[in-house]
Amino acid sequence: MKKTTTQRIKNYGALSATILAAGAASGQVVFTDIPDETLTLGGGATGGAVQIDLNDDAEIDFSIFFLEATGGIGFTARAGGEAGPNDPPTTNVDGAFIGIPAGGFQYPALLASGDIIDDTSDQTDPGARGDLNFYGCAYSNSQFCGTNPVAYMGLVFAFNGNTHYGWVELDYNITSSTEGTVTVKSFAFDETPNAPVTVGDEGSLGVDDNTFASFEYFVDSSSNLNLKAASSMENVILHNTLGQQVLSQRLSSSNELVNLNSLESGVYLATVSIEGRAKSFKIVKK
Repeated sequence: MKKTTTQRIKNYGALSATILAAGAASGQVVFTDIPDETLTLGGGATGGAVQIDLNDDAEIDFSIFFLEATGGIGFTARAGGEAGPNDPPTTNVDGAFIGIPAGGFQYPALLASGDIIDDTSDQTDPGARGDLNFYGCAYSNSQFCGTNPVAYMGLVFAFNGNTHYGWVELDYNITSSTEGTVTVKSFAFDETPNAPVTVGDEGSLGVDDNTFASFEYFVDSSSNLNLKAASSMENVILHNTLGQQVLSQRLSSSNELVNLNSLESGVYLATVSIEGRAKSFKIVKK
């Protein structure tokens, strides 16, 4: 499975907006494949929470957790808003889930790979807690029941005044109203505001387009940005955290070194072009 390594960065600011602007031009899906994180409730385990930071700005956008309650458990998720006493808080106060509100509760829908999420999809109320499985499906609208090794939940992500759509991949095994496990495996969202996203889309450019399939990059100890691709690269552009362009360099081969010694230490957004396509990624210059 494709791997996107995330680095928690506090000073994100305008860089986030720059990434989204680049995404609008290149139509990229930001995919994060995390090490599997499993929540367990029952047999003396305490549950816990998996926190999801979709755009890597050190702010928690969604939390998935077990809610312990008298008579059973709730496998739940929160998209911001006012948290209950046992709910992990998040900052995505206008976020929601693909699903339905019913009887005063919110029920995220069980999605499958290939489903389309867009502005026509039913949504839960913004900022409200979503109940995926309550009391072992004692609530009839609970959709995440029994066992499913490949399940998806749709996300409505509010960022910088815009709406973005995404998904989270789950593996769950709810054995009773008091025991179960849930594993969070990966998540993604589309950088383009209001753009539809396909559940399970990891941001590939298509079966016949492998432009960035073997693309690699890193900053070495001499402050050189090392770039490697399957075909010749055309140019690289760097923006700082204020969204200002600080470097532009033409490229002509599949292996390139870009000297960063003239730049201050910090976080930058690099955009590389190959055959008319663009890929944006964060780098850290020490």
